[in-house]
Amino acid sequence: MDDSKEAESQLNEKLYETRMKFANLWESCNPVRFKQKYGESLKITRDRCIEIYEEEKQMCDKVEITKKNIAEQNALIKKMQEDLQIANQKFESNNKQKQEMLKKIKQLKEELAKKQELISTQKQENKAKLKELNTSAEMFKKRMGLEIRRVHGEQLQFIFKCINSKNPEQLFTFLLRFNEEGNYEVMSCDPPLECMPLLQEKLKETNNLSAFLANVRKAFAALV
Repeated sequence: MDDSKEAESQLNEKLYETRMKFANLWESCNPVRFKQKYGESLKITRDRCIEIYEEEKQMCDKVEITKKNIAEQNALIKKMQEDLQIANQKFESNNKQKQEMLKKIKQLKEELAKKQELISTQKQENKAKLKELNTSAEMFKKRMGLEIRRVHGEQLQFIFKCINSKNPEQLFTFLLRFNEEGNYEVMSCDPPLECMPLLQEKLKETNNLSAFLANVRKAFAALV
């Protein structure tokens, strides 16, 4: 009897479980309930798709902004590279000009040093020639009535007297200077002598001032 009740109780539990499973299955297969759950699932899926779409749209916008920034950076880098290249070219050009300028300055210094040396040499030679002139002047002053005056810096005026026997005080003059080459050069002559260029050329060749003065005096005497 007790075994019969226990079997009945187990049977009832099995039936209850079967009924509950059937009820759940029926509920899940119920078209109304199914539509409701399908709609809820569809809304969730749609909302998620919209959310994903918005996220992807924002991501695309960020990608475009990033591309634009990269393009701007690339353009800026290219501009900086071009500016750097131009700056390097200018630097090389300026450096080349600097080297050329230094070379020219060196050449000018060398040329200046040579000119200063030449000028110094010419000054020494001129001093020697002036000394020679003074010596010759004393001799000619005694013998030929010659007087030498310094005028206009390095120019010398030679004044002859006692050439015209009728008028011993008559003056015969010429102006002499040292040119840039250090040679004697006659600037003027009173009265003029046609032979003066020849006498001056001979003086340049021989550098014999005494002979030149003697020849000039003879030329002046020939005019009387």
